[in-house]
Amino acid sequence: MRIEITEKIAVYLCGQAEAGYEMAYKQERIGFLFGTKGKSAIKITKAVAYKGGTKKRTNVDVYADSFDKRGEILATQLRKKWIGAYHTHVEIDDDIPVGISEDDIDAFEEGESVVELIVSIWVTDNASRLKQGKKRLLAIKRFSDTNYRLSISGYVMTKRGPRLVRLIKV
Repeated sequence: MRIEITEKIAVYLCGQAEAGYEMAYKQERIGFLFGTKGKSAIKITKAVAYKGGTKKRTNVDVYADSFDKRGEILATQLRKKWIGAYHTHVEIDDDIPVGISEDDIDAFEEGESVVELIVSIWVTDNASRLKQGKKRLLAIKRFSDTNYRLSISGYVMTKRGPRLVRLIKV
């Protein structure tokens, strides 16, 4: 199984991470992913930010019912299948959370999402400064003219729980 996203989606997701990173008090961002699920690939064709919830440095508190209702409304409006969600992780005191956390796993398992994309952001020219999740890092790419480094990790829900997808095709 692989996850396919367009460069336009990657740029959008990275822009969301940058917006949260640039807040006076860094904030995570969260949103919806729309697309299709085939036998060998999940194709993400649209990403939309969720404007509700309380955004904090290490999480976003949302009311699950409100989040789900908004996802269903957007799916109807966009005439696309709601396939999952994304959220960002921001660098805090030189700690760069890359990949899925225990809290992320709990939220993912409680929802009906098929896919979860996590965009981690930090400022450095040295990718080796990653303190955790190094083996989970799927991609580092510059999508803008900033000093930011970003990684996109993708997870697919299976019967055994979230599974890291080794290939994200951009």
